Amino acid sequence: MKEPSNVNDPKQMQQLAAQAANWLKVMAHPDRLLVLCQLIDGEISVGALMQLSTLSQSAFSQHLSVLRQNQLVTTRKEAQQVYYRLADERVKKLIELLHNEFCQGRNEEQ
Repeated sequence: MKEPSNVNDPKQMQQLAAQAANWLKVMAHPDRLLVLCQLIDGEISVGALMQLSTLSQSAFSQHLSVLRQNQLVTTRKEAQQVYYRLADERVKKLIELLHNEFCQGRNEEQ
């Protein structure tokens, strides 16, 4: 049986699998997943993101911190405003996949 061409180093594959598992663990929280979904089309100010949430400011900030620490989002500051965006094209692809499977066309099925 032929091995996939991108599987060269088992240690590297272990590291990549650990990163993927960590991202999935972070995304597994519904509130963080909703933030990531809001960012799929581009960057949004923290104020606009907060308006889309039912969380307290403190709880919302903690979730944003987890997303930043795990490198799923990055920020850009402009004057007093902070803007969030997805940090990696791989994150965007994962969110798009979830959106296509769980959100798109849901109203039609119900």
